[in-house]
Amino acid sequence: MKKIWLVRHGQSQSQSAEDNDVVNPELSELGRQQARRLVKPLQNFELDLILISPLRRAWQTYQLSGIQNSRCEFDSRLIESDWGIAGWYEDILPVPIPDLAEPDQHNAWLEPVEKRATKLMDDLLKIPNENMLLFGHWGIFNHIFAEFAGIDLTKNSVKAPMDNTAISLLELDDDQNHIIRYWNDRAHVADILQ
Repeated sequence: MKKIWLVRHGQSQSQSAEDNDVVNPELSELGRQQARRLVKPLQNFELDLILISPLRRAWQTYQLSGIQNSRCEFDSRLIESDWGIAGWYEDILPVPIPDLAEPDQHNAWLEPVEKRATKLMDDLLKIPNENMLLFGHWGIFNHIFAEFAGIDLTKNSVKAPMDNTAISLLELDDDQNHIIRYWNDRAHVADILQ
């Protein structure tokens, strides 16, 4: 059975109104605390692959989660939604990233979120890896949810929100059934969500 774990980043400084940067803000202090709370729920994961959005709040969440894996990559298909605004990320390119993982090979910064979600899910469902963990953002995860569930967001308005550092699990069984095992598990941070 293929398992795709999704972890949303911790609270950003944009969310806490500490920073006006809505495109690539850092984690707030509360966001750092939330990310450290991921250590326990992620500690026993046996993973084949970790993919990380190259936006700061996502890789900072990964870094503070304490999870390690021999195969870890930045993937620009996981950046936050562009909210339908062409060129949303142009002003911050190129984005400096730390030496935490293999560099991004997709250069999907200027692709629409729908296209990124489709390509990413196609690849994840094809590759032989069984257990994958993605660190990203609510907007892209909403599109991944829709893609996985076969929902056309141009025809149906569906929202699958995730709280900061929430964990979700998508599974593909041996009969190719798409299973949403759980969505938006936030038990580890329920007392510190805002």
